[in-house]
Amino acid sequence: MSQTYLTKVGLEKLQVEHRSLQQQKHRLTEEVSKAAAMGDLRENAEYHAARERLQHVCQRLAELDGKLTNVCLIDGLDVKEGEARVGVRVTLEDQQTRERFDYLLVGPEEADPQSGKLSIASPLGKSLLGKKPGEEFLLTLPRVTVPYRLLKVERPS
Repeated sequence: MSQTYLTKVGLEKLQVEHRSLQQQKHRLTEEVSKAAAMGDLRENAEYHAARERLQHVCQRLAELDGKLTNVCLIDGLDVKEGEARVGVRVTLEDQQTRERFDYLLVGPEEADPQSGKLSIASPLGKSLLGKKPGEEFLLTLPRVTVPYRLLKVERPS
């Protein structure tokens, strides 16, 4: 299984979600048992609804279990200096518009471009990996190609 790159804050959020889902699972298991006790399951809407919700909760719990067992905290991660890698802050410039962007490179679980967190699994994140300040690269999307320049790579403070 692959690594789940998270900040400490991102790890805490996943742990809170996991605890909440554990509680929901317990509650839903009781609901399913009560609904099953009502008799004929073929026409028992409460039973089917509770069972479906329980199934969704169990799927998300399994997903989170997999992610939480393979966590790699990016806060203070030992990364190669001066190179775009998970856990570093980058500044890039769109070569066409001259617009600048600052991003913290994070794993997909924490991606939030509006908050300055760019997933290393996104097209732009993938294009950035391994680049050094001053390097130019093309981001090729289905309908457009955007030229970028990596201006700065730094450890977050």
